[in-house]
Parts: sequence; C-alpha cells; structure tokens
Amino acid sequence: MRVAHVFEVLLLAMMPLLSLGQERSWEIGIAGGAVHNFRSPLRIQQADAAPIRLMADYRTEPFTPPIYYDVRLSSLKEEKGWELKFTHHKLILHNNPPEVQRLSITDGFNLLTINRLWQIKGLTWSAGAGIVITHPESTIRNKPFPENRGIFHKGYYISGPTVEAAVAKRYYFSERWFAFCEGRVTASYVQVPVVDGHARVTNAAVHLLFGAGMRLNKIKQPGTEN
Repeated sequence: MRVAHVFEVLLLAMMPLLSLGQERSWEIGIAGGAVHNFRSPLRIQQADAAPIRLMADYRTEPFTPPIYYDVRLSSLKEEKGWELKFTHHKLILHNNPPEVQRLSITDGFNLLTINRLWQIKGLTWSAGAGIVITHPESTIRNKPFPENRGIFHKGYYISGPTVEAAVAKRYYFSERWFAFCEGRVTASYVQVPVVDGHARVTNAAVHLLFGAGMRLNKIKQPGTEN
C-alpha cells in the first residue's frame, strides 16, 4: 500500500480524537527497520486434497521493494495517549514443502492497530490490538491464486486479528522534529485465500524500528525540554 494512502487512512481514523481539545499534543512519524519472524504453524487446506501442515519459517526482506515501513499518528496528554499505527509487514515462506511453489504476503501483511500510550521515565510504552490487511500471493500444487479479487478487486483482504506491545525512545532535536527508535513484538492470526481453499497463517515477530517524526502543535511534551 502506498504511504500517501496510509496517511489518509490514519488521519480519517483519528478525526474523532480531534474533538478532545487543543491541550493535547499531536505527533506523526514514519519509520523503517528489521524484523525477526519466529517459526509458527501454517495449515493449507484445499478442496479434495490432504491438508499441508508445517512449522513455517518466514523471511521479511525489509529493504527489498515493496519495502517494510511503519506510519503512526499519536495524541498525548499528561503522559498518556493514543496512537493509530500502520505497519507494512511482509511474509515470504522460506521452507516450502514440495506442494508449495510460492506463498508470500508482501504487499503486504499490513498491521493496523490502535494502541494505548504511557510515558514513563523518558520512554514511551504502548500496547494495542487491531486487524491484519493482507495481499496474499501463492502457487499451491502448481495452481496460482489470482490477485485481482478481494477489496476493490485489488487483492486485499481483512484477514484476522493482531496484538502488539512496544517501547520507544524519542530524541527531540528541535521544537517540532524528533527521531525515535522502537522495539516491538507482534502476534497475528489470519486466514488467507488460496486456489480451491485457504491458508491459516500464524505470525509472531520482533520488530526493531528507526524513524523520524514531527510534532503538529507547540504543546510541550512531559519530560522534555525545548
């Protein structure tokens, strides 16, 4: 998904919070990074065929287009707040069994979450939940899955839930601009279509992100000096 479209979605989804008052601090940020995916159960079921089960090993290839990225919009007041986050995660099956010529979710395994924020001793802690929007690409038993179905016939599907927890550190270098690093863990369970059936995908991952952001108003952040 294009970053510009993601920003539009985030802004629209956060519109109800704009009525919470001008005393809140608003920030927007974008980041990239690396991911470690833990081995996790994968089950592929097709009509009139035996199920395929394995402990899947996924690559992410974060710097290979379409790249891995993260966009977030947050609102803070008195060391607490809310955050809407979109992460363009990717999964590429590495240990393919003979029946699976290709199974990847690279455009992507998109995590859209709402998170509660707490600022404690200079760190921002968060936890939240949301949905996974997938774009599955697969060829199973030599049958490719068409990528022109799903939402608006663009190959996207709302596929299941995700949860996450994270800790981040912001480094303000001007009144409005800051850099940040974040460590995050995510756990997701989705069901995506394949030809004549579906695949049930579990993903548990650790993310390390580095990015930059901008404060959208001039309210002072607790615990920072400008």
